[in-house]
Amino acid sequence: MTRTAGKIKELLFPPVCIFCRRLLLHERDRFSYEQIGTPSVCSSCLANLPYKPFEEHFTACLSNPYPGDPIPDLKVIVPFRYEKDIVSALRAMKFHDAPYIAKTLSYFMAHSVLYHTECFDAVIPVPLSSQRLRKRGYNQAALLADSIAEKMDTPCLKGFLLRRRNTKQQSRFRDPARRAVNVDSAFMVPEDVSIEGLRILLVDDVFTTGNTLHEAALALFSAGAASVTAITAASGRKDQP
Repeated sequence: MTRTAGKIKELLFPPVCIFCRRLLLHERDRFSYEQIGTPSVCSSCLANLPYKPFEEHFTACLSNPYPGDPIPDLKVIVPFRYEKDIVSALRAMKFHDAPYIAKTLSYFMAHSVLYHTECFDAVIPVPLSSQRLRKRGYNQAALLADSIAEKMDTPCLKGFLLRRRNTKQQSRFRDPARRAVNVDSAFMVPEDVSIEGLRILLVDDVFTTGNTLHEAALALFSAGAASVTAITAASGRKDQP
């Protein structure tokens, strides 16, 4: 798109803040655009976002359903708690046809990775089931992964992690044990690709029980990944500090 076309589009469809819905027409909102790369957050909301990078961990339950688990303590990097404006943004991105929100959230996710000073060889999104992908039209984790990879100057390897089968949405289950069963052995790495020896950043939108991330990480380890660290936009863990 040319600069002129972009200006015309902005006049016809002026950008609004994804949180407060205010039109982004003021000079002070330019900071949001320059920092994030998309005019999607007003300066007021940007200043008030509860951005504080932290780590979560998935630890298998005491019954240990994963004998010989190569990742009994999977690290998950998180920039936000799953609350208030972040909940609204994530729900809009997933369920209300607002994929552009991924650009904003990925800015904070990428900076959270830099905050933890880890190095990665590849970024891989958690795949969506084919059924939900057809219905939604896009995989929100893949959108986040694309933007994160671009900001980190790291390859995004889409199609390197697949679902063996369609699973029900994890949000349907309150019982952690049922969530674990729902995604058990749900992921695979295709035989025609190689991730041998790669340090992988695994991307998803929300971290709750961690079962989805853990199963995806197991598949990556089984295919030869050297390490797997996960990152999500928010954590909805009930046992948060």
